[in-house]
Amino acid sequence: MAEALEARFRACHLQLVAARDRLQARLDAEVATKHERTRLDTVNDLLTPVSSAEVDALGNVVEVQRYRRFLSVDLEGQGRAVEVLGELAAARNLAVLVPGMGNSLETFSGQADRGQAIRHESGPGTAVVVWLDYDSPQGVREAMSKKAGLDGGPRLSAFLTELSAMKLPEANTTLVGHSYGSEVVGQALLNGAHADRVVLTGSPGIDKHVGQAADLVAPPTRVYVERAPGDYVSYTQWHGPDPADFPDAIRMATADPVGNDEAVSVHWHNEYYRTNSESLRNVGRVVRGDLARITRTDTTPAQETKLAWGPGLRMLSGAAGKVYDGVAALSRPSRAAARQAAGTDGARVASRPAAPTHSRRPGGPQR
Repeated sequence: MAEALEARFRACHLQLVAARDRLQARLDAEVATKHERTRLDTVNDLLTPVSSAEVDALGNVVEVQRYRRFLSVDLEGQGRAVEVLGELAAARNLAVLVPGMGNSLETFSGQADRGQAIRHESGPGTAVVVWLDYDSPQGVREAMSKKAGLDGGPRLSAFLTELSAMKLPEANTTLVGHSYGSEVVGQALLNGAHADRVVLTGSPGIDKHVGQAADLVAPPTRVYVERAPGDYVSYTQWHGPDPADFPDAIRMATADPVGNDEAVSVHWHNEYYRTNSESLRNVGRVVRGDLARITRTDTTPAQETKLAWGPGLRMLSGAAGKVYDGVAALSRPSRAAARQAAGTDGARVASRPAAPTHSRRPGGPQR
């Protein structure tokens, strides 16, 4: 298994090297387009070795430089990539992070940083797969449509089946979907995907017929949800009922319950994975199976924000839904099919490792 993974990592690395050489040749010949020049910068970033803290044969923590490890890379169009952070073949706990709108190959390293934050918070024995193998919506108009989710969900479901052959049989898998990524995760579950736990953050909803976690998963799999104060995306419910309001979901807190002054405050839509926030701590607890320590909340949108436009955006969700109703009707699954998704729960508690460093070129706006 480990040998097959290394061969796949090597093949993707060589694919990036070939792309770099081709793009550099066009730049040297002064015929490169603006997109090609930008893509060359991105490829060079993806080829830049990263530093990580590893334990040697004597038990000493040492800094190791290595190339980034990709399971797949697609350089066409806006680009796609699937990257492994940590030791996939030996991990006891796995998280599969699915980013939301506004992402492309140019913003991928920013999502990898988010994946590293989850891995660090989850503790030793954790690997994270950053899965951007769908065409992320590039603006609000595209994000109001379900098309990318309906296309990406089956792809994610197929990947999770493939992943089961790469990991340890006893390893637990947590699906983590942020923003539009929660739509992709939901569609994967409706297409029969299996995960031990599911985390949805800042979700615009999944489907107008999905109003409870039981529509997506069967016991013992549980759905864990976060909605931060002022998260306008969750309030809109563009794609269906907000999972934070599911009666059988576990609603996790995004603020420190004891008012710790050192804790980072999380608001709005893009802060769920900030280091030293209760929001990220709860995600880490789910990934490593430290479920008894999860902190919860049951606040309403009215309690979460005093901004006048919060209720207004929620009222717009009905109009926004008409944009995608025709697409959703083409592939709406039955609840019986949805309940086929199942898994196991209960992972060992682990302490946190030293934070790895992950150099990257700053990317643009992303979700």
